[in-house]
Amino acid sequence: MAGIFRALIVDDDPDLLALMRLTLEYMAGWEIFSASSAAAGLEMARDLVPDVVLVDLMMPEMDGYEFGRRLKSDPTTAGVPLVLLTARTELDEVRLAEAGVAGVLFKPFQPERLAEQVRELCR
Repeated sequence: MAGIFRALIVDDDPDLLALMRLTLEYMAGWEIFSASSAAAGLEMARDLVPDVVLVDLMMPEMDGYEFGRRLKSDPTTAGVPLVLLTARTELDEVRLAEAGVAGVLFKPFQPERLAEQVRELCR
């Protein structure tokens, strides 16, 4: 992939956003964009068309499944891999497929392996 890897992180937890930004920007050299709401994240995804979107499953107003469905239904962002972030161990496989989820990262994750795991899920 040419250039810097660009990721959009959508999560309503400011501490997790900060940790992921720190990890991916400084440890992996990625360009990180973030949004604290699903609506803002969808708008940013359309504007940026990042290499990957990481979205929290449980957010107010719109969960990660619905976010993915909307991301994949927009021709501009349909090809962007979506990685779901969750602490839940039981996930709805049908809804994962409908949302076009490339993979799931379970919280808590290991910061030192985060970039590697995201790249593996996007393949």
